[in-house]
Amino acid sequence: MVAVNAKDGHLGDKDARSCNRQQFKKNLPTVACKTSSRAFLALVSDISTSGAFVKTGRCFSVGQEVAMTIAFPASGEMRMVTGEIVRLTSRGIGVKFNIFFKDK
Repeated sequence: MVAVNAKDGHLGDKDARSCNRQQFKKNLPTVACKTSSRAFLALVSDISTSGAFVKTGRCFSVGQEVAMTIAFPASGEMRMVTGEIVRLTSRGIGVKFNIFFKDK
């Protein structure tokens, strides 16, 4: 596996919202999340090279760090990422990726 800085997924200084997002209606990827205080399983409703939206009813804080293993059921692929919680809603959390790990 190779660690990659998530910022390298962007061309120039594009805003994170300008990155193409993959939204899922069915076969949602599952994610095993771990913070400094807890571990939990959840679903991902959309993802891009810069981050993901994780569906959860748990309480978190903006700025909290999270490590995640994302499993994509359609392809069987798995990715490990680290990130920071940047958005909170009643439906879940927005995570901005710091580092993601990919196969060589």
